[in-house]
Amino acid sequence: MVEKSTTPEYRTATEFFERILFPESILLGMPSDEFWYGDPRRLLSYIEANRLKMKRKEAVESKTIDYQAWLTGLYCYQAFGTVASNAFSKGKKAQYPKKPISMSKSNNGATAKRTEEEQLFALYAGFKHQTDAMNARFKDRR
Repeated sequence: MVEKSTTPEYRTATEFFERILFPESILLGMPSDEFWYGDPRRLLSYIEANRLKMKRKEAVESKTIDYQAWLTGLYCYQAFGTVASNAFSKGKKAQYPKKPISMSKSNNGATAKRTEEEQLFALYAGFKHQTDAMNARFKDRR
């Protein structure tokens, strides 16, 4: 049994150029005059440029997704730290940050950095308080 080809057949080379290659070249940003009257090898340059563009775009998107996942983890870490600190604390209660954490560069970079350091220190202090309370309970049991 002979399998039927899944690729469309064209009667002429002109039909292939007009129906497939020309629309693709337009999508790649190649001017129509250059496609029809220029060096045919230039199409390969446009194809390679598009491949590089897509590869770079994919790398940026990948880094963005990684950053978003990391930031989500940081928010969860702060939330769990706040809850745990408040559960075991007898003194001042920890608070979840009132503003979003921004890692972007801004005009007040020093202020943002100091605020971030303060938030991280507060988390550390809450965690330390929690572990100190747990250690004290273990010492009492001995």
